[in-house]
Amino acid sequence: MQNIYVLSDIHGQSRAFFEMLEKIRFSSDDKLYIIGDVVDRGPDGIQLLEYIREQKNMELLMGNHEDMLLRTMNDEDSWYETWLFNGGGVTLASLMALPKEQQEQCLEFVKNLPLYRMISVEGEQYLLVHAGIDAALGDTDEQLKAMDRDTLLWIRREFFNACLSCPYTIIFGHTPTGALLYYAKNLPEESREQAAAFHITRWNRRIGIDCGAAYGENLGCLRLNDQKEFYIKI
Repeated sequence: MQNIYVLSDIHGQSRAFFEMLEKIRFSSDDKLYIIGDVVDRGPDGIQLLEYIREQKNMELLMGNHEDMLLRTMNDEDSWYETWLFNGGGVTLASLMALPKEQQEQCLEFVKNLPLYRMISVEGEQYLLVHAGIDAALGDTDEQLKAMDRDTLLWIRREFFNACLSCPYTIIFGHTPTGALLYYAKNLPEESREQAAAFHITRWNRRIGIDCGAAYGENLGCLRLNDQKEFYIKI
């Protein structure tokens, strides 16, 4: 049986990432979706991008940090300082250390990352997206395709506090689960306990899986076949 895993927001923490692969006994028969933010803050973002690019059974989705990398490298000057402020300096240095051809291949890979994926596992439907959706604009496939890129990569409060009626569960990263205590107004008590521990947090058709690897907390991974959670402490 193929196991389907999701994780998010590795932020250059290669030790934790490879320890996670060992912990879940990830094999060539399995599939791993990474919901953005491989790069920045930690030291090994470009190394991880290059590794993931070569793996046939790993799929990376666009995160806001990959988007900031692209915008900066496309000479959008207004993004340069924002990217550096958000930990992009280490990524830029690592990228520039690569041979020119490899730099171009890496950037082409990032350029073509999808903004979201709809998948089905064990009869359950999941929308994988880095930050979330604007539920007020609708949740059909056509409405998702038309949704603003920045919304899918940056949204917080509007998504956390919306009433969802979609026929799928939304799995997202972007916001460390501990910060949901601040952003999400109506977290049930059990969800608040999960968030406070920087664990995978579930409520009302949402599953947050950014467990704070960028801030010295956890790298979290969820196996969708049986909902089992795995953690590596940073």
